[in-house]
Amino acid sequence: MYKELNNDLIKEYIDETPQVRSLLLDEDESIDRLEVSEIGDGNLNFVYIIKSPRKSLILKQAVPYLRCVGAEYPLSRVRMVFEIEALKIEKEICPQFVPQIYYSSHEMSLVVMQNLDKHKILRGEMINRVLFPKLSEHISTFLADTLFYTTDLFLSSKEKKESVKKFINIELCKITEDFIFTHPYEENETNEYNPRLDMSVVKSFRENRDIKVAVAKMRYKFMSEAQALLHGDLHSGSIMLNQEETFVIDPEFAFYGPIGFDVGIYLANLAMSYLSLEDNEQEYKDYVIGMIKDTWDLFAQKFKANMLNHEKKIKSLQFDYPEGMEHYEYFADSFIRDIFDDSIGFMACEMFRRTVGLAKVADIAGIEDLDRRAQVEKRVLQIASKLITSKYQDIDEVINEII
Repeated sequence: MYKELNNDLIKEYIDETPQVRSLLLDEDESIDRLEVSEIGDGNLNFVYIIKSPRKSLILKQAVPYLRCVGAEYPLSRVRMVFEIEALKIEKEICPQFVPQIYYSSHEMSLVVMQNLDKHKILRGEMINRVLFPKLSEHISTFLADTLFYTTDLFLSSKEKKESVKKFINIELCKITEDFIFTHPYEENETNEYNPRLDMSVVKSFRENRDIKVAVAKMRYKFMSEAQALLHGDLHSGSIMLNQEETFVIDPEFAFYGPIGFDVGIYLANLAMSYLSLEDNEQEYKDYVIGMIKDTWDLFAQKFKANMLNHEKKIKSLQFDYPEGMEHYEYFADSFIRDIFDDSIGFMACEMFRRTVGLAKVADIAGIEDLDRRAQVEKRVLQIASKLITSKYQDIDEVINEII
């Protein structure tokens, strides 16, 4: 039976759950030796760190409401089921980039996992101007592999459709549909603005026919194209890392959607980090721009390699004839071209919503000089307006819009 945990009840729960207790304590050790503290700073769930003399773990529990608002905003606990199942699939595909899962309970809407106490959140580290030379290599692999091995390019038709059924994440998809694709483009009470932001700029993109049509198309793609199992919220706050390791966390928004969504959300957060930097920070600006280019280029190379190396699927797609491999490679290039176009479109939508919507990025929202922040936000909106309405040949052309 479900019950909402707190610091005291967690000890009781662990004492009654041998699979977790044995990880933390010897059989004869008292449960009083555990230290429990609530550390979550997210919007949806409660996160606790549990320490014993031997080990520390993370326990994450979904409650039947939106954590950042309270009980007046009900939200189904089923979101934790999606997170647990997505973590399992991601762990199978990319074990080096997903935390170890020790225990999970659908009934209690919780997961117990590895405590990444030697790692930090990427967003905060970028605000502190820390360099991570291995990050683009790691994230491009995570994206290329999780987004390929959950598609019809790899799975059988039956496997894919059965997996899609497991990830009909109605409530959290609705949150994305509202807060990324709807509310920022209208007068809505959830939108929040820097008081110094030039509202004529906001008005101009809200009333621009080409922008509104392009955003509507991206919204429709998000809602209708079940290409791959997405993380669903892959921003720089969903990555923990150090100089050697990278972990992707918090896939509660997981569902089957367009491949370019995960890629675009991540690239948008890199772009906004770049735009938050001052003119005298050229070295770090070059590093962030390099991350944008490397992430896309490496992702495209790795995704194509996955396609070309999957001989069984190539034959099943009826390319088994003398020129078939050449023709299949042309198909792969065309497929990745479509992912690129989608990624840039979703990138623009994320930049819009992080500027005028409810959820901001600390890279920009943390700028104390509101006039400078407004200048950055205006630039973000101008770039997003170009990205959503233009066609680009490659990532270099996109970068030229940003720099």
